Amino acid sequence: MFQGISYDYTGATVLITGGTSGIGLGCAHAYRDAGAEVIVTGRKAAASEYDTDLSNIVYRRVDVADRAALYALAASLPKLDILVNNAGGMQGNEWEADAFDASLAVNLSSVFHLSSACKDLLAASAFPGGASVIGIASMTSYFGFEWTPGYGAAKAGLVQLVKTLGMSWGKFGIRANAVAAGLTRSNLTAPVLDTMQEMVDETLKRQGLKRTGVPADIAAAVLFLSSPAAAWITGQTLPVDGGFSTGMS
Repeated sequence: MFQGISYDYTGATVLITGGTSGIGLGCAHAYRDAGAEVIVTGRKAAASEYDTDLSNIVYRRVDVADRAALYALAASLPKLDILVNNAGGMQGNEWEADAFDASLAVNLSSVFHLSSACKDLLAASAFPGGASVIGIASMTSYFGFEWTPGYGAAKAGLVQLVKTLGMSWGKFGIRANAVAAGLTRSNLTAPVLDTMQEMVDETLKRQGLKRTGVPADIAAAVLFLSSPAAAWITGQTLPVDGGFSTGMS
């Protein structure tokens, strides 16, 4: 999938929340093509309801805002080597109290609860370099954005959570890291990319690499962070943003 580099995840079991589209699907395809057994979650009743390639991928219907459902999902798995907490997104008008709380539940609390529910499975992993918890953070982890008071706060919290998990769970053979995605095309961002050219231009203006991202850009970093090549990396968040976080507008 990646030009000039390949990974071997044969024998690994990978769980990706929100893995039916966008960044999550890009990660699912990359792990699948590298030999892993991949499980993805979504909110529709069956995989057949998605207009995406989910071949050779196990589908589970899960609402990540439902804590009991997350623990039930973990309890149903016989083994797990890598957990990618990808599910998330804005939850309506987040300046409204209910939407703000919903965004924290979907984008932050779900990461804590599913990671905690999967801890024993991950600790039992024999994957080279250790088991991994991966989070998908955002540029809103670092920069204020008027539309996302809940999403941004949750993604900032995610950065801190992976630090704490990395420091706390290393003794169990579990590493925790995140990728902070820049403006990347997905089903959620496509309306912005396709209709708000001025905003896109302002984003690209401060980037060193003058293009928006694609899911494979993020998947490449995710697979690196969970690979044996990153065996001494934990508690870190890697910006994958075309240089946005290092530029000035």
